[in-house]
Amino acid sequence: MNPLTPKKSRNGTAPGYPPRQHVEESDAKWTKSLNWYKPPEYTAEVVFQHEGEWADPADVKSVNRTFVTRTQNGEIPVPLDSQGRPLNPIGRTGLTGRGLLGKWGRNQAGDALLTSIDIQSRRLQLLVIARKDSGQKALPGGMVEGGETTAITVARELFEETGAKFDFEIATMVYAGVVDDPRNTDNAWMETTVLHKHLTTDERAAMHLKAGDDAQAVHWVAVNKELLASMYASHGDFVRLALINLKNIPEIALLLADLLN
Repeated sequence: MNPLTPKKSRNGTAPGYPPRQHVEESDAKWTKSLNWYKPPEYTAEVVFQHEGEWADPADVKSVNRTFVTRTQNGEIPVPLDSQGRPLNPIGRTGLTGRGLLGKWGRNQAGDALLTSIDIQSRRLQLLVIARKDSGQKALPGGMVEGGETTAITVARELFEETGAKFDFEIATMVYAGVVDDPRNTDNAWMETTVLHKHLTTDERAAMHLKAGDDAQAVHWVAVNKELLASMYASHGDFVRLALINLKNIPEIALLLADLLN
């Protein structure tokens, strides 16, 4: 259930990515010296095309910020390689460069996690989108834009992808930190803050859903093991974390023994 378990970061792939150099979990830590570790480098052309917009300069030494990562104890600096490039907090990924990610180091996002009890089935359901790039079910979310708070990012992305409008200034934060994402590299990685709201029947009924932006579809789906295992990146783990916060609701308590194992 740990969102930091780097299965997709080390073994996954994303559109255009070359094969990663294989890395065993026992060899992943940067503190372990590996003379044979020579991963391919890849940065998508679209990243270079948008330097100065959402992407950093190609020369990492031109980036004027401290490279940090978020942990349960707050933000901490990350180590740098011999070229001054930040190193992924969850270790080697078998690929250097930035891949499809614009920023050196962390690329910050926000995700909306909306749950509700279906009045007909009395089962817990989750609002998901189908991503345009992979078709996988995912939480609505996206990248933090300049000057935004996380709550604003999550509300904006939810509206752009689903048409739903909610204020996330009052919401439960279920996770904040590195994401196990197939786009991650040794030098660029996704970090997110996941904000959860459990909707009443009336709040759900008032929603007018319409897929947009990066979503090809949006709908409510039943929460079960199959869903959580198939969701994009670490999103299934985020839902499991949210369930723990809802354990006092009878319909959800019945799911816990099955879904949290």
